[in-house]
Amino acid sequence: MEQIYNEYDTENVLIKGWIRYQDFSPVRGAVVILEKIDCFYNEELQEEDYQGIYLNHTLTNRNGEFCFIITDKKSSYKIKVFDNHHR
Repeated sequence: MEQIYNEYDTENVLIKGWIRYQDFSPVRGAVVILEKIDCFYNEELQEEDYQGIYLNHTLTNRNGEFCFIITDKKSSYKIKVFDNHHR
């Protein structure tokens, strides 16, 4: 069977974003953390529970932008942001 090439189907995914204050000015040097959401069974509560597994971190640039490369497209992710400067 012939495999059809799809130019949009890649191994990696690039997540790009930006952090802004309420007045829309960029947040420079904010810590951005990427976590993978992992599902597990909690024996005590007899139900499924979720936990975040740390994958990577970065700092926003002077425009408040950040990016991550994701290799597992089928998982869910959480992005946490911490502003170090408190404008």
